[in-house]
Amino acid sequence: MKANGEGMALEIEEAVFSKAVKYASCSISPMSAFFGGIVAQEIVKYTGKYTPLKQWLHFDIYETLPREEVNRAPLGSRYDDQIKIYGQELQAKLAKTKLFMVGAGALGCELIKAFALMGIGCSPDGKVHCTDNDNIEVSNLNRQFLFRQANVGHSKSECACAIAKGMNKDLNVKDYMTRVGADTEATFNDSFWESLDFVVNAVDNIHARLYVD
Repeated sequence: MKANGEGMALEIEEAVFSKAVKYASCSISPMSAFFGGIVAQEIVKYTGKYTPLKQWLHFDIYETLPREEVNRAPLGSRYDDQIKIYGQELQAKLAKTKLFMVGAGALGCELIKAFALMGIGCSPDGKVHCTDNDNIEVSNLNRQFLFRQANVGHSKSECACAIAKGMNKDLNVKDYMTRVGADTEATFNDSFWESLDFVVNAVDNIHARLYVD
């Protein structure tokens, strides 16, 4: 496909064009968060700090599309845009996912929000476990965006889980204030780890990261 304008010839792959048209009406949380971050950075640049983008920016994740036929019929649910892209089968799988997120700081706030909005662990068969042994401090508020002044002094994991559940009442979530390591294997034992589908490291402690790995 070619488009002409102002003396320029632009070639667009037909597959890319058809996918852009097919999914243009859909808005999904991860992409919205990604582009929100880009826009925020550009606004900062516009104020005089660094140089704004002067050209087009194209970003897609078409490689994540299902390779086989899926049922994209909407269900009249909050996840319909996601279903239109990835299918009912994936949405059902996300709802039944059991995961453990270690850390509820800056990364953890963004991730648990995404879990709730995407429907991960949002069923009786799914579960999101989250642990962080820190309390919220005033210095956290500029980057750990789920927290507010009223949360200062309270558990990060407890607040993050409660706020995420407020975003999606179906989120099946459990918070802990237990650090992850060899000394807490009575809590996070083999049965616990083996019950999970996957683990998310959202902690900046190298020892905890190595232990989880």
